[in-house]
Amino acid sequence: HMIEAPLKTVGIDYPYAGELIAQGQSYSFRITAPSDSKEVRLSIDDGDWKPCRNDDGHWWFDWTAQASGEHIAVSRVIEADGSMLVTQPRLFKVQP
Repeated sequence: HMIEAPLKTVGIDYPYAGELIAQGQSYSFRITAPSDSKEVRLSIDDGDWKPCRNDDGHWWFDWTAQASGEHIAVSRVIEADGSMLVTQPRLFKVQP
């Protein structure tokens, strides 16, 4: 007899893979995480883990696109029980 656990959906929704963001543009990353998550943080190009805000069923990170070229974002979710989930890396581009 198998115990079924609900599948946890964690991921960066926006930017989508390969999305082009204009340099200097204000941009909001959108992350999907379990609704009872304690915190969600985002790291761009192996930088510091910056806190995201919870609003309207998603987590958001407000950012201004600065350096042009390819970038990689990863999100880290701390669940209600303290366990950690990490999203797949998301590649996107900033164009001048």
